Amino acid sequence: MIGTKYISDLITDSNALLKGRINIIDAGVSAGKTRFALVKIPEWAGNPERILYLIDTTNGEMRIQRNIVEEARKEGIEREGIAREPYAFYDYNTKAVWGEDESVGRMPVMTYAGFGAEVRKNEGKFHWLDFDYIICDEMQNLVDYQRFNERSKNLEAAELALRTIAAEKETKIVAMSATPEIIRKRFGELCYNVPFDHSELRQLETFSRIPYVGEVEDLLLKLKGKTGILFTVNISDMERYIDFGNRNSIRTGGFWSTSATKHPLSADQIKLRETVLTDETIPEDIDLLVINMASETCIKVKEENRKVDFMIVHNKNEEIKTQVRGRYHGDLAEFYYHDNDDLNLSKIKAKSVSARFLDRPLYTKDLEELKWELDLLRPDGTHYGTPTLIKYLKKCGYSVSDPKKDRKRSGKYYRIITEGDTNSGQLLYEESKNGTQDNK
Repeated sequence: MIGTKYISDLITDSNALLKGRINIIDAGVSAGKTRFALVKIPEWAGNPERILYLIDTTNGEMRIQRNIVEEARKEGIEREGIAREPYAFYDYNTKAVWGEDESVGRMPVMTYAGFGAEVRKNEGKFHWLDFDYIICDEMQNLVDYQRFNERSKNLEAAELALRTIAAEKETKIVAMSATPEIIRKRFGELCYNVPFDHSELRQLETFSRIPYVGEVEDLLLKLKGKTGILFTVNISDMERYIDFGNRNSIRTGGFWSTSATKHPLSADQIKLRETVLTDETIPEDIDLLVINMASETCIKVKEENRKVDFMIVHNKNEEIKTQVRGRYHGDLAEFYYHDNDDLNLSKIKAKSVSARFLDRPLYTKDLEELKWELDLLRPDGTHYGTPTLIKYLKKCGYSVSDPKKDRKRSGKYYRIITEGDTNSGQLLYEESKNGTQDNK
């Protein structure tokens, strides 16, 4: 663990949040974003009913329903020694109430899609001026999920409503995310980065980040006997990895969104989902938990409940990697991610280009030999062609000349590779041909 302070320790004045802007709190897992939302902001608002809490998924909504209110309030009271009035959450869409005391102040909570549906149903006349604060948990997914057609109209309505609310400059919008770049790109000048000292913020450590290529199965067999979390995008891939794990004596389970009607969850999956979201752990009879986008931002596995040895993200997207890493609240020994680019670059840096390939003409046969020596692989395990070889070499600081025709060798083309980002290799060769320098 790096750093000692939570968001609530570093943002202590409500004036740090501005009306008319989307106030971005950029912080990773363990920094206390949820605690800030459920303890500090209600303190500033005075009444939890003056806060609207928006969340990205129904899985996340369930997590809040079951225990996050109680835990955040308990931790806040223990840390600050202040007795606060208890409050409850109120699901704006289903009218269900849950929390510490269902008879007192209720903070409305809804998904972005639910919020958008409410706005559309009321033809834009949703009573948002009733709220002093709107908390946008994992707001990047409000943007990202609009790729899915069946939900886009509600999400588009939610986004438009938030833009309108910001323009009215009456309500403070608070966006909390470990990966806010999508928010900044989408909302532009509306965004305001809430200032605080990031150097003091609590951050979990990841000791080894390891790229891999190809499929996951070989990696799973290598890690057999350890406890891990695997992320992949498609439900069909989840089903394949769950089946592979169990066929190879790796106790494997996983779940996706309950709204995926074409892939209904089994009774065992529903039980697993409830355990993970409620108890913030992986059950003892499971060694590999398989998740997808439905759980990318909402589940939390606490180190004190179940130690996780590794995580695998079958994806190279930086934001997805950051979000999935945040599902485990503990320092992590091994983090694997699918990225042949990083692996190939690390191969070149580790092996370096042999001297016999430097500062001399390299023809097609030579470049083929170099490709095999460096072993630069596509995601499917085959070797890359010459254009990609050259791209990787340049990224690693080598200079590669443009193709030149060698008239002495029947017009065959050659390139010259030089250490350092210069054209010295080409100049050296040209000078040696002209007799202006000893041929070494």
